[in-house]
Amino acid sequence: MQGLPRVRHALVSSFACAAAFTASQCLSGNSEGAWDVTNTGQPYRDITFTTTEGTWMSVDVSPDGKSLVFDLLGSIYQIPSTGGDAKLIHGGPATQRTPSFSPDGRKLLYISDASGAENAWMSNPDGSDAQQITHETANLLMAIAWAGDGESVVGEYIEGRYPARFTSDLRLFDLLGGVRTIVPTPPNKRDVAEPALSRDGRYIYYTERLAPTFQIYVDANHINYAVKRRDLQTGAVEEMADSWGGAFDPQISPDGRRLAFVRRVANKTVLFVLELGTNEQRAIYDGLDRDLQASYEAQANYYPHFGWFPDNRHVAIWGKGRLYRVDMDSGRATEIPFRVAVHQRITDPVRVEHDLEPHKFTVRAIRNLAASPNGQTVIFTGLAHLWRKELPAGVPVRLSPGAAFSFEPAYSNDGRRLVYVEWDDERGSALRIASETGSGARTLVSSPGVMRQPCFSPDRSRVVYRIQEADTSMGGGGWAKPGIYWVSVSGGRSHFVADGDDAPRFSPDGERIYYVRTDYSGESPAQVLQSVTLDGLDRREHARTPDADASELRPSPDFHWIAFRERQQYYVAPYVETGSSMLISARTKEIPVRKLTNQGGYGLVWSADSSTLHWLLGPQLYRARVNDTESPVVSYASVGLEAESDVPKGSLAFTHARIITMRGDEVINDGTVVVTDNRITAVGASGTVSIPPGAKVVDVTGMTVMPGLIDAHGHIDCCFGEGVSPQKQPTRYAALAFGVTMNFDPYPNDLTSYESTETTIAGLTVGPRWIGTGSAIWGRSQQNSHFYVPIESLQDAENLMAHKAAVGGIIIKSYRYPQRQARQMLIAAGRKAGIMVDVEGESQFYNNITEILDGHTNLEHSLPVATYYDDLVQLMSRAKLHNTPTLIVLFGELFGENYMYQTTEVWKDPKIRAYVQETLSGYSPLLTPYGAPPYARAMTTIQAADELWNIGFRSVARSVKKLDDAGVVINVGSHGEIAGLAMHWEMALLSQGGMSNMRILHAATVNTANTLGVERQIGSLEVGKLADLIVLDRNPLEDIHNTNSVRYTMVNGRLYDSLSMDEIGNYSRPRGHFYWELQPRNGIDWNEAWGGR
Repeated sequence: MQGLPRVRHALVSSFACAAAFTASQCLSGNSEGAWDVTNTGQPYRDITFTTTEGTWMSVDVSPDGKSLVFDLLGSIYQIPSTGGDAKLIHGGPATQRTPSFSPDGRKLLYISDASGAENAWMSNPDGSDAQQITHETANLLMAIAWAGDGESVVGEYIEGRYPARFTSDLRLFDLLGGVRTIVPTPPNKRDVAEPALSRDGRYIYYTERLAPTFQIYVDANHINYAVKRRDLQTGAVEEMADSWGGAFDPQISPDGRRLAFVRRVANKTVLFVLELGTNEQRAIYDGLDRDLQASYEAQANYYPHFGWFPDNRHVAIWGKGRLYRVDMDSGRATEIPFRVAVHQRITDPVRVEHDLEPHKFTVRAIRNLAASPNGQTVIFTGLAHLWRKELPAGVPVRLSPGAAFSFEPAYSNDGRRLVYVEWDDERGSALRIASETGSGARTLVSSPGVMRQPCFSPDRSRVVYRIQEADTSMGGGGWAKPGIYWVSVSGGRSHFVADGDDAPRFSPDGERIYYVRTDYSGESPAQVLQSVTLDGLDRREHARTPDADASELRPSPDFHWIAFRERQQYYVAPYVETGSSMLISARTKEIPVRKLTNQGGYGLVWSADSSTLHWLLGPQLYRARVNDTESPVVSYASVGLEAESDVPKGSLAFTHARIITMRGDEVINDGTVVVTDNRITAVGASGTVSIPPGAKVVDVTGMTVMPGLIDAHGHIDCCFGEGVSPQKQPTRYAALAFGVTMNFDPYPNDLTSYESTETTIAGLTVGPRWIGTGSAIWGRSQQNSHFYVPIESLQDAENLMAHKAAVGGIIIKSYRYPQRQARQMLIAAGRKAGIMVDVEGESQFYNNITEILDGHTNLEHSLPVATYYDDLVQLMSRAKLHNTPTLIVLFGELFGENYMYQTTEVWKDPKIRAYVQETLSGYSPLLTPYGAPPYARAMTTIQAADELWNIGFRSVARSVKKLDDAGVVINVGSHGEIAGLAMHWEMALLSQGGMSNMRILHAATVNTANTLGVERQIGSLEVGKLADLIVLDRNPLEDIHNTNSVRYTMVNGRLYDSLSMDEIGNYSRPRGHFYWELQPRNGIDWNEAWGGR
């Protein structure tokens, strides 16, 4: 086969050196201030270890058959084809993967992130003369392969937009420049992957996903993937192999006569060969690791790349942590031994201590804003209530008394009246109208649904508002039609005018009502500004956003301007109605657009005279005059709201208990724990502990006392995306009922989540201690929840951290950034700001390696592979990265929750019946819709053979045990699949991998406290720590399932009966009712939360 011509090779070298950095000079020629993925300026350690095992290794054979190249932990090595000590070819802080020899053996092709994002590179086989081929900065290059002539390469390409995350095509990149698509995205809009080209250049073989639609669950024994062949001369496409267990990872022999591929057969991943001359398929070798065919995510490779020897009979392939030479005739496998001296640079993880219980704190989760027309007063929501503040330095005063929550205030344009919403869990919502000081409040209209965003008409005779869609936690279903309404300020009947989702307001003449509706017809939701008459007629569209990156459309009262949010920043632009829809975007060329913020904000509102925009960021108030483009926008006042932490009074003693203290493996078999106020004041053997006079004594003979459980990954924040929450969040009551006394939610709501942290600290709401990330930091544009945050520079990341710090954030969730440099920038900025950086594992093995290396605080989820071998275990141990594996939603195979649903009867649990009215059911293999009641999710579920659980959650659980044994901090996270109970499920799943019960209890308590920087205050039963503990009827050291026997839960010194959730102990506070408990049932086991939506 003719190799790369020398003249062309010289041109390629010249072109590539001019166009890109070499790997060895990664950023030496970069412009000043450009990001260097190999030197981020953060504290690091260089580590070295030796291994003879590898995880998820791609391997290729040189054309002469004398040597192999393979990747391991982000570096590329070479060994003789018979095995031996590995020679480093490409290493260092940048990661490299999936190497392959050019057809003539003179070049090596691989993927590297040396430029900041993964791109195709090539070098000499010894690693010298490295040159960048592709130059992606936002899109993803998943896999790469040589064309037969060695003059171009083919890559799998995925756009970096959220709607395109499961869609790919195959593109041909000429080494001299230029690119074109040669295998388009298939009609099902899914991925084509793993390209391999014949040496004669005529054919490209590839893997195509056949599933007609996206599903979380993929049964790997079904027909999910096919190996196809495209004739590059005629364009004809043939299906070469599919059938049960699919077919993927094709590799064509050098002579073009044999096609090797991989397939799932029952619980094994098997190497096959297809004889192209006869179309005969044969199973060859079944000693491989579990493939990633069951992953719903598009993968770089569904099994690691492998290569043919030049004899057209043998292949080199990875399996069970080793490399093998497999005879494709006989199936005989011979190990190719290797030993690698691993050298890696580890950035120190960001770890910050946090005070859970300050004596007094500044309220930072400020939402909703109303500015008086005279500019002298503001009304805002803090601690779930409305406050009035005289500017600039007045002390905030509660606007209305009582326990009901209040929010979303609006002034009349003369400043003499206010309208706002009041919420009570048992009564629903009320639209209240009052004087400017809050006096004389009266109810204008009430509803069992949630009324939102009231606004006066210009003549002050009417109020427009909306009713939001019913929510399981707040009710309203079947009782209140969602949409836009208006009502007279004198009361009377409300008038429905339109379906709408946001910001209703009157036109300047009061004759029309404008509102925002979400249009889901495109691949990314758009916000549309529409209007109707007061009769709901003559609907018109006035403006729309191009996609989900822009939202919060806010026309000025005079309709001369429109403000909006795009990619988390505020903008303002002139607004003119022309009879056609206006495109609203910071990227538009149609109108001039002024950027108002760099750190974002909340509560965007206009002044009554349309001259000024007001917004909040944490406690700080901002404003911008639309005609003043010269003055910098700075905070002009602080709301100045402070609160004290809740500290109950009195002493409690739990006597004669078995105490698992979590101080190491300490167990006190007959012990006493004394709590005074909200602190532990004594722990010890019962005969040695003095009980204070007047203390309430709780005899727990035969029971177990241990620290409260800490859920390290609990998505139990209710009312997602609504912007409001009830007084009692059912999921948080469920968590307490099952013994969870602190919850970390890495994907909650934004401001309402931060607000709930503060209301819990202040004792205004009941629930576990709450640490949330606020909105996740998404790295893919056009994300449906409007969470995309572009990180193109360190300043972008620092602005984001300033935003999070302003609202009380102590940790963020980095979510699916395609570019490694963006993830690194977030870490560097977080370290500087004192904010930890949690990262989504996203079922991508190669990204996981960089996440381990780069200094993240914690890795969420398991890695997608079934078995973690010695190389990975040693790396994670030395990296000091913590891990929350969430076997319950396992990556790469059938979720562990399905095992628990298969083996339990959850719908019969009395605590579930009392507090859990919906589950995260959308992951069900039976395609159960999201939000199903427990019985609907659990009474019908998948039945899987034990062999499949063994290659699924049990295999990963065994790997997690390896990590725990090696000193990796492992945390228990429930994923919130079924609030409270899922925490116990995750512990049960971990136990099937061999972790001892004591180690699992550590992972469910003190480990997570350490991860979140609060181990000095909670996580173990020690004098001086906060009083978070649980009392179990049964001993979890004997059986881990006994964790689910919680009798009492104490959080912050307040003791609750875990079934009724009444506060007992030194206080007697019966729990209030949830709305579904108020409806007559006529003896039938049904409630409104199950069917009123």
